[in-house]
Amino acid sequence: MTEVFNTKESVSGLVPHNGKMFLLDRVRDYNLKENSITTEIDITRDNLFYEEELGGVPIWIAFEYMAQSVSALSGIHGRAKGEKPKNGFIMSVSAFKADVPVFKVGEKVVVNVIENIRMDNAVTFEGSAMVNGALAVTAKLNTVEVDDSKNSLN
Repeated sequence: MTEVFNTKESVSGLVPHNGKMFLLDRVRDYNLKENSITTEIDITRDNLFYEEELGGVPIWIAFEYMAQSVSALSGIHGRAKGEKPKNGFIMSVSAFKADVPVFKVGEKVVVNVIENIRMDNAVTFEGSAMVNGALAVTAKLNTVEVDDSKNSLN
């Protein structure tokens, strides 16, 4: 049976982010065989990146939504194996294309990420964000997974 993560609280156990930096509201779906996940973010004034003059969240924050979605996928993989999720770092974001300037208050952003290249601990994900059924953002995230983030940074 597939585990359900349909509340902010249930998703929070999958990622290392907390407080206002934790941005995901729900995991809509995931597939561990194809290494893909779909998450949702509700755009509110309480969002850490909300800008009053824009009436929402700048579109470039989509890469962080994608990154946290990748982290949630790693957390789900870890749970399935009975292991602690691996830590990861974004090495680069490329091919970022945005069709709108802002995620507006009241919108629900649906983020899809899928692993497309893995070479040892280096992993590339294709990501997209949709609003109201329309594609808003696409990007590639180049990441690296590490077993111990403190030792990796030293």
